[in-house]
Amino acid sequence: MERSRLDSHPEKGSRARGKGRLWLRRVGIAVLILVLLLLVVVGAAGLWVNSQLRASLPRLEGEISLLGLEDRVVVSRDELGVPTVEARTSLDAACSLGFLHAQERFFQMDLMRRQAAGELAELFGEAAVDWDRFIRVHRLRAVAEARWASTSGGDRKLLEAYAAGVNAGLQGLDASPFEYLLLRQQPRSWQPEDTVLVTLAMFIELQDEDGSRESSYGVLKDLVPEPLFELLTAQGTEWDAPIVGDALLIPPIPSAEVFDLRDLSISGTEDEGMEGIGEDGEQVPGSNNWAVSGSLSRTGSAILADDMHLGISVPNTWYRAMLRWQDPEAPGGVRWVCGVTLPGTPYVVVGSNGRIAWGFTNSYGDWLDLVEIEMLPEHGETYTTPDGPRELEHLTEIIRVHGGEDVELEVKQTIWGPLIDSDHQGRPRALRWTAHEPGAVNFRITELVAAGTVEEALEIANRTGIPPQNFVCADSAGSIGWTIIGLIPRRIGADWRLPSSWSSGAKKWQGWLHPEEYPRVVNPPSGRLWSANNRVVGGEKLDIVGDGGFALGARARQIRDDLMDSDSFDEMDLLAIQLDDRAVFLGRWQELLLEVLSDEVIAGDPGRAELREHVER
Repeated sequence: MERSRLDSHPEKGSRARGKGRLWLRRVGIAVLILVLLLLVVVGAAGLWVNSQLRASLPRLEGEISLLGLEDRVVVSRDELGVPTVEARTSLDAACSLGFLHAQERFFQMDLMRRQAAGELAELFGEAAVDWDRFIRVHRLRAVAEARWASTSGGDRKLLEAYAAGVNAGLQGLDASPFEYLLLRQQPRSWQPEDTVLVTLAMFIELQDEDGSRESSYGVLKDLVPEPLFELLTAQGTEWDAPIVGDALLIPPIPSAEVFDLRDLSISGTEDEGMEGIGEDGEQVPGSNNWAVSGSLSRTGSAILADDMHLGISVPNTWYRAMLRWQDPEAPGGVRWVCGVTLPGTPYVVVGSNGRIAWGFTNSYGDWLDLVEIEMLPEHGETYTTPDGPRELEHLTEIIRVHGGEDVELEVKQTIWGPLIDSDHQGRPRALRWTAHEPGAVNFRITELVAAGTVEEALEIANRTGIPPQNFVCADSAGSIGWTIIGLIPRRIGADWRLPSSWSSGAKKWQGWLHPEEYPRVVNPPSGRLWSANNRVVGGEKLDIVGDGGFALGARARQIRDDLMDSDSFDEMDLLAIQLDDRAVFLGRWQELLLEVLSDEVIAGDPGRAELREHVER
């Protein structure tokens, strides 16, 4: 019946099939149109993105009228793209350097100032709130503003000229740097005080901004026997290679009667009491430098090698440049300096002026202290100070969050610094850190451009406000010298390794050391200087620097031994030392493994045989 009915109306089936094919054809055409439109949109978007990326590239040729310049400036580049700035005045050179930094590195500069100020969430949103909350306790933007407010004279003009160049460079791009395109944000203009923030960011990069090392020492001191504490906190080993002094002996390993590893239960310890003792496992960057005196060089001039290792990043932390300007007081009427600059700052950080050359390694000295606060609970938030009871100061920080609600952070401030945590016994602690002091940052590093001798350079270094570094210097007359560049607090009291109460006044900081109080080594009898984040000096000199976590001396020892292997050097000889990639420290472990992995031990075990092959190679 059904088939008969259908067969009796064949034209209806034909029309239905025709309508179906027409509908499918129309859908296909619509899909094709949509695909074509999508391709057009995607293509147009791609062309737009490509045009924006190209528009954000720096200008490498042509002429530009730059607001803030006093006279014509010429910028040329070598085959590696390293710029040379030739200007009439130092301010024009600084302005031009700011222009170059902004054109090529503005996003990097922006991140550094925001990192120090705790303003990353304003750019990245919720993902950066935790960092901002952590760093805002230090209130470094307030420190930078105070430093800028007290800056005058030539330093003020220098930072203003640099900031003008930065903003001109940013505005001179046909589009904002591509990172802002990805973030759908607009860059914020550069202010002179932002240069201070960039310098403060290096304090964070190079130092222990939360006092975790000293805190761990405090936990150990309270929870383990004294002999074990002295072993675990030893300041050196047989690998030490200081310039002044000898290697330090490691304290003896305590016997089982003192501390038995088979019984790790420590009296009075809760699980949370051991938090923070272990390392976080992150790789620690290392730097090195060394110098040989003119008596050992083939030219009669001293030679300096410097390699500042920081974490690998894109772009690189440093920006190479040469600056030249006219100066009637300079030899030949021209002042010049070449080396590496730090984008966000208007000066060459390390380099040479033709008469001296200087380089840094991180000093790992002790530049902060944890202060145990003695609260008076019966008086609310009152605590004890050398001048009597005092109320905690409450300060409010507002964290701006892109795409989210603002976060309000309350900072509790003491006369020594902000409260940052409580220890394993619940005692509140404040942090005294050189970075909190507006005077810890100044701009005297620019004076190195005019230094002509090692002695002049060391004097400038000891008055310069940057994160304290090992400063190694060499001059064309053949002299070499080492000191600490950066301001060192004058400490009154004893045993600065551990958190302690300062309420009695027996322990305190009292201003900065004078240059004549700094440790210095000039023209040592060996004619050689070296540092590699290790302990460089001993005795009273070490007491001044303190121990902020020196690196094991193995790298410094390897450098020292390489230097001692010859009595005549040129630049290629020092480069060969830089390229010495032998793992000398691991040598004895290789020998031990090869001794243990004997033929009898590896017999029948392919894994051990494979291990031996790796160790042999």
